Amino acid sequence: MGSVLIVRNNDVKSKIHAYAQESLESGEKRYYNTRTGTLNAKKLKQLKEGLQKDSKEKTLILLISYNIADAKNIEDVIIGTDANISESDNIEYFMKIQLTKESHERVIQSIVDKIDLDIEKDFKEGCYVIKSDMDSLYQELNERIRACNEQVPYAEEHDDQVELTDCDYKLSSLAWRDSQAVRVYKNDDIAITRTEFQRDRERVVNCKAFRRLVDKAQIFSAEKGDYYRTRMTHSLEVNQIAKAIAYALRLNLDLTEAIALGHDLGHTPFGHQGERTLDDILSGKQFIDMGVGKGLLNDRCFGGFKHNYQSARILTELEEHCTEYPGLNVSIQVVEGVLKHTRIKPFEIKLEDFLREEYIQKIYIDSNSEVQVCSTLEGQVVGIADEIAQRGHDVDDALTSGVMSIDEFVDRLKIDKCRQLQAEIEQELNSVEESKRLIADVNELKISRIVTCIIKYFINTTIEHSRERIHDYLETVNGTTTPLLEQNVKLVEFSQEVEAVNLYLERVVQKKVICNNDVARADYNANMVVKSLFEKYYSNPRLLHVGTIHKIFLETLRHKNKAVSNSAVNLNDGSIKLVNQEIEDITIRSIDTDLVKEYLQHRNFECSDRDIVIFEKRKILVRAIVDFIAGMTDGYALEEYNKLK
Repeated sequence: MGSVLIVRNNDVKSKIHAYAQESLESGEKRYYNTRTGTLNAKKLKQLKEGLQKDSKEKTLILLISYNIADAKNIEDVIIGTDANISESDNIEYFMKIQLTKESHERVIQSIVDKIDLDIEKDFKEGCYVIKSDMDSLYQELNERIRACNEQVPYAEEHDDQVELTDCDYKLSSLAWRDSQAVRVYKNDDIAITRTEFQRDRERVVNCKAFRRLVDKAQIFSAEKGDYYRTRMTHSLEVNQIAKAIAYALRLNLDLTEAIALGHDLGHTPFGHQGERTLDDILSGKQFIDMGVGKGLLNDRCFGGFKHNYQSARILTELEEHCTEYPGLNVSIQVVEGVLKHTRIKPFEIKLEDFLREEYIQKIYIDSNSEVQVCSTLEGQVVGIADEIAQRGHDVDDALTSGVMSIDEFVDRLKIDKCRQLQAEIEQELNSVEESKRLIADVNELKISRIVTCIIKYFINTTIEHSRERIHDYLETVNGTTTPLLEQNVKLVEFSQEVEAVNLYLERVVQKKVICNNDVARADYNANMVVKSLFEKYYSNPRLLHVGTIHKIFLETLRHKNKAVSNSAVNLNDGSIKLVNQEIEDITIRSIDTDLVKEYLQHRNFECSDRDIVIFEKRKILVRAIVDFIAGMTDGYALEEYNKLK
């Protein structure tokens, strides 16, 4: 491996230290000099003889400078390479890194602890250099030097990149900084040891909605076995893929992770089928009589449902975290990234049904476009990582379940647009066949290698294409741009060729997995469960969880229309007669649909007409039922369904 010459220096103002800094700044060779005839010179002569025995051995230098009054008070360490003891018994070196007590005390202590160095005892009197052959020390110091020398993409072309860590990771000028985090509510509890976006990530991970993902199906129900994906495992896979891409593009990893871990919080039980059923009920495609007729339902008088909207609602409204404000008070960058990780429908589903006005004002929506681009590149990364994860684990589920064989899948890749991916998979499968290792389950290993190839293919091509897009974009703006919440430029995406492969794999999965008999049966049952629960809760709101019933009361109290808020009745606490009358009003009492239609066009919140008051209270009830069902795990939804049969 190599060795390290450790030099003790008791004065940061000495020539020894000055020469080391000169080398650091100039990149030129400098020397550690010693007087002839001293014990130190004799020590260097001995060390030189040892180094000359193995001319291939590489040697580093570690200069430790400390306070002469207190040897444990290390001021800095300077690390160099190409250390060599000259004929005149001086150490030649090129210094590369300086770690100071002020900024890197923990790192310095880690290095000293690694070699269990005692500056007062380990250097003999009159000797200031010792040699360490510890591989782990050499490797760590060498890696630090290599990291500093590593070329960062576009670093030379754009001077406005900001250093994130000591010497290795530099943020792109398009990455979001901690200081740029935007919040609706003042954030008083950001710890000094954690950044704004780190705190966002922790709030996501610690919320109840995140924990529920462990029992929410991806495609196959969790009943199929422990090896099939749930929303939790999917979210973790998206997180890993997103971080790999974000790291290569020099984006903010904490922001990326917060968006990735929170992107599916709003998913319903039973995968996308639960989502579709709720939206179909709200839009009248699956009719449940809610006293407004099909016409108003088709116009989405009660709104719509899509999981990314619901994820944003959970972050900003439904989760309880602080006494001062609703939701988790995560940054706008996280809310927007979660909302836009998949297509939003601004012309069908209204944001105001999911987000407060304070959030809507800060999230850029292009009213002229069906496609809404996330303003943060970190959010764009999560969106494409979601696609990549789905391609990988849908194929995994298909092969593992047996609905498609490995040979059949490989055969489907034998078309021109998939040649590269097919060749990589064939190579991996051949390596499994030729392996001399005893493999317990060859088929399982082959499936694992196929999925690895798919994910690696999409990650690598995404990084390559997105780097080109970012480079070209920065060229057009002369590299002076800074990230803005109004930014509407798509820079992280598949190339046209790779997008064709992505769509092809998606179609293969749909034919063999999504349209599979097991999935079709599961979707049918999921639709029946969700629709039945909605009907039961709507017909008798007292069947809802006590907390949900109380939220209905609170939502009514805070309604903008005073006539609505003043008529709030607590369904949890009142005489049976009064509660029954209130439930009858808000569920089955007929209302003037023409009046409601006109009201929806103008939104006159001063209107006190009884029909309008009932409609608004009915909408509060409907949205509360949607929130309650969407938050259920698969197991809880089935349990409720069986209880209410």
